[in-house]
Amino acid sequence: MEDEMEIIFSSFLFTFLAIKALKPIADKVGLLDTPNYRKHHQGAVPLIGGVAIFIGVAITSLIFMTLSYQQKILLGSSLIIVLLGVFDDLRDISVRFRLFVQASSTIFMCLSLNVTLSYLGNMFGFSELNIGVIGYLVAVIAVIGGINAYNMMDGIDGLAGSMALISLMALIILFASKGAIEYMHWAIIFAVAIIPYLFANLKLGWFKQKIFMGDAGSMLLGFVIVWLLILGTQQETKYFRTVTALWIIAIPLMDMAAIMIRRIRKGNSPFRPDRNHLHHIFLRAGLNSRQALGVIVAAALLFTSVGLAGEFWQIPEWIMLSGFLSLFAGYYYSLHRI
Repeated sequence: MEDEMEIIFSSFLFTFLAIKALKPIADKVGLLDTPNYRKHHQGAVPLIGGVAIFIGVAITSLIFMTLSYQQKILLGSSLIIVLLGVFDDLRDISVRFRLFVQASSTIFMCLSLNVTLSYLGNMFGFSELNIGVIGYLVAVIAVIGGINAYNMMDGIDGLAGSMALISLMALIILFASKGAIEYMHWAIIFAVAIIPYLFANLKLGWFKQKIFMGDAGSMLLGFVIVWLLILGTQQETKYFRTVTALWIIAIPLMDMAAIMIRRIRKGNSPFRPDRNHLHHIFLRAGLNSRQALGVIVAAALLFTSVGLAGEFWQIPEWIMLSGFLSLFAGYYYSLHRI
């Protein structure tokens, strides 16, 4: 317990200090988000949340943990993703280049850790399924999907951070229940680092000036969460079932998939920004941003709880998959009709 308290305190403190230190730097280098036809906030807002989270995680990991080979690889790859996000926030780089770097980082992780996303479990109810070498492609799709899922959630204050925090809390519970201390600590460090960001993003407590996560933050959190899901389900020791991962990131995953399907059906690029996400719909329905945040967080907690219950009660995987697909079908239909 003493180790956990050290990393909790350190992760919070160093992220908090990083936020304070990065604000004047953001003003000088132009790492700011300015209002436009899609962004309706007031004034230029520093895009430092993701960088601050990474700094808090990195310093805590280097000081208070004996990093394993896996953690060193994950930390190094995360740095690449953060730098990619910073350049995107500064220069608005092309979608193709972003996808190339994200895919390359994923392949590097797969080869370095000898892990792919090939084991699907008994999702379909007839036998355990392992797709072999195709797992490299599935891993790339999953990581890119996760990165974009959390990126698309970053539309109202507190939403992307809250979605990531809920997913990480679920991972902490799953890893702790199986004694996977190394992965549990990694999830704790990231979860705690998100909290100072949320305070600043929502202007709570000591923070009077708002900051945003930026692409650096949403890319980082999506990358790390999906990789923790892969490491939890795809190694020789499996800490939870693959189908459970779908429920852990249910809201970001469903929102991304539904939006991309709608864009493709309209003949648009699936990566073309619009204002048709779940949070936009709640805002148009008359809710303010805090109310929309509360409703979506409550839904995410519910779906994550269903996933955890299915895992701990060992509900058959095909039932959990059928439930998730039914939920997504209802989600997509409602979104389309709205």
